[in-house]
Amino acid sequence: MTDEERMRHLLRTAVQPTAVRGPSRDLWPLIVRRSEAPKGWSWLDVGLAAVMVIALLMRPRWLWLLAYHL
Repeated sequence: MTDEERMRHLLRTAVQPTAVRGPSRDLWPLIVRRSEAPKGWSWLDVGLAAVMVIALLMRPRWLWLLAYHL
């Protein structure tokens, strides 16, 4: 028995074959439903927008920095 055959035998005994060959259910309808769901603002979006507004009110010169990076 060569090293390659021995390795193949060890791998086949260590990893059991799966009985199911396909997916358990169809995921495409879930993806379509999620893409058609109404979009909304998260708390993170609102928080980041509030931080940016406060920062620009405190330091108006930062507007140029923000505009440069957009």
